[in-house]
This record gives sequence, structure tokens and C-alpha cells, in this order.
Amino acid sequence: MKTKLNNGIIINIKFTFAIKQNPNDSIMKSKLYIFIVILLFSTQISAQSIIFFKPVSFGKPFVSDTRSPITKLSTIYLNKISEYYYKSEVSKRPFIEARFGYGIPLMAYHTKNTSIALNMQGGAVTLVDMFEPETAPVINTDYWFGGEIKMIKRFSRQSFLKNISVKLLPMFHESTHIGDEFAMHGYSQIPNFKRINVSYEAWKLSLCLNDPDTLSGNILSLKVGIQSLWGTRDGYYVTDSYEVKNAKIPSSKKKTEWYFSGNYQRTKGFLCSEKFVNILSAEINNRPKFSYNANIPESRVWSFNVFFGWQYKISNKAFRNVGFFLQYYSGLNPHGQFRNETAWRATGISIVLM
Repeated sequence: MKTKLNNGIIINIKFTFAIKQNPNDSIMKSKLYIFIVILLFSTQISAQSIIFFKPVSFGKPFVSDTRSPITKLSTIYLNKISEYYYKSEVSKRPFIEARFGYGIPLMAYHTKNTSIALNMQGGAVTLVDMFEPETAPVINTDYWFGGEIKMIKRFSRQSFLKNISVKLLPMFHESTHIGDEFAMHGYSQIPNFKRINVSYEAWKLSLCLNDPDTLSGNILSLKVGIQSLWGTRDGYYVTDSYEVKNAKIPSSKKKTEWYFSGNYQRTKGFLCSEKFVNILSAEINNRPKFSYNANIPESRVWSFNVFFGWQYKISNKAFRNVGFFLQYYSGLNPHGQFRNETAWRATGISIVLM
């Protein structure tokens, strides 16, 4: 066999087999050669185009996304919580809203102008009455996790439309739980108390124009998304007769949610730079308002979530950048079973790991 090296030298290599050929040898050799070719081809692609277990620059959530794997620690003032909440004067003290998220990159494929990535993500949101002087009870915790596929197509950076990206969560699960003290007091002290088990599987699809990606300068990004349940037999929640004190609770029928988001980041101009990025991020969503009363039909409610502040860029790696933001939310209570409460408002400050 002749092998030509990069410097042009040709080496003759001769293999000698001292064993007798078997009739099946040719078949086995063919299979072996095919396997080697596939292995070498795969290795070449992996080395040049496929990356495993490393984060990518595109498809990151906006800071205003209501549900995302971004970690946020917020101190907020609320106008109300729930008709069942037993602590008084809730509007006169701050609450802690802790959002913990994670993203596990699995695989990414890159070409010159296109990238595709697969990852797992999830998180938890906990609302705590931290400054209540007696027991500082946990009010509610939401958990969610799922897989994500995302893709970006990049265009010229000189045009207004610099890229377009798509994200798909083919399935994710969310479940919610009110705090133990809250539940125990409700069962024993409130006649019409109900504990609703919000638990469902859904899919989510979004389209983004001008994903921030690795872009610099002043960038306006726009995103639209839809979320819908897998199946509607139980809707968003199920109930247990003991937890609702034998009340008849209608199931949820509306299964779709809509999201519209805008994200404006500045690195050029007043009070901003490549290191200190000024961000204005807003989400408007339309979600079902739950009804636990058969005489009150389900409805849909518009809500909006706004963040304004600065991100300090330490590194391009995950959780290496920190942001300080003012935040304002108004609309449907986003926490667990309290999604039957409207005209809910939260105002505060937030530290964000991005």
C-alpha cells in the first residue's frame, strides 16, 4: 500500500498475512473498511463542526422572560398575594423572589453562518415572605425542566436584520407547590381553602430577530413565542378531594399562551460600554387565568414584565456575568396555583447572573 505524506514522500507499506484466508474474510474486511471510513469521517466532522458539552453564544433568554434558566435574586414589593394568605399587610414589606436556573449544553453543530444546539434546562422559582417577623414562610415554589433545540442563521452585520433564530422546547414539565406553613394554616383555619396541584407537560416555540448572539453595539432584538399543552384531558392542574375540601373544581380548558418580547442592549452612548451593557427588556404575554369556581368561566389575561439596568460582562462563559436591574410586573400572578389572581403587581430590584 502506498501512503503519501504532506511533504510529498511516498512510503511503500506491505502487509503479510501468514494465516490461511477464510471465505468470509473479504466480507469482514469490507465491513471493517466501511467502519473505519465512517469513524474517520465522523472524527473529522466532530473536530471541525460538532462541539460537545460547551455553551453557545446564541439563543440565550432575555432578562425579562417570565420563565427562563436565568438566575435572579429579587427584592420586590407586592400589592397582594392570595385571598387565602393568612399574613396581613403584605403591601408594606418586601418579599424575596428567588429564581434559580441551569442549562446543560449537550451538543452544537456549526457551519460558517448557521449553528444548531441541543441542551437541557430547568429551574425553580420561590416566593418567600422573608421579612414577616414570626416565621418568614415560603409562599410558593415552581419547578420546571425540559430539553431545548435551537438554531440561528446569521446574515451580514451591516444590515438591520443581522440574524434569525428559532428555539423549540419539544416537551417540558412544570409543577408547583405552596409552602407547608401556608397549606397547614389553610387546611385548619380557612373553610374554603383549596390546594391546587398545578402540574403539566407542554411544548414551546419561539422566533427571534437579531438574537444578541456575539453582536456588539446598540442592538434591538424582537421575539415572538407560543406555548401549548400536550393534551387537554386534565389541563394545567389536577385536584384531590381532601386538598380542596370536597369542592367541585372545574378543569382548565384553555391550553395556549402567547409571548411577545423586546430587548434593547446598548454598548455605545451615554452610560454604557462593551463591559457595562445597558439593557431594556420587556415581555408581554397572554395567558389563561385559572378559575376554581364553576360559576366563573376561564378567561385570558395580558401581563407585562419590564427590566431596566446594566450587565457587567466578566466573561462569555455562563454565570460569569452579573447584572443589576429595576423590575416591574403587572397582570396575572405568575406563581403556581395563584394564576387565578389578576391585577397583581410587583416592583423591585434584581441581581441577575447571565
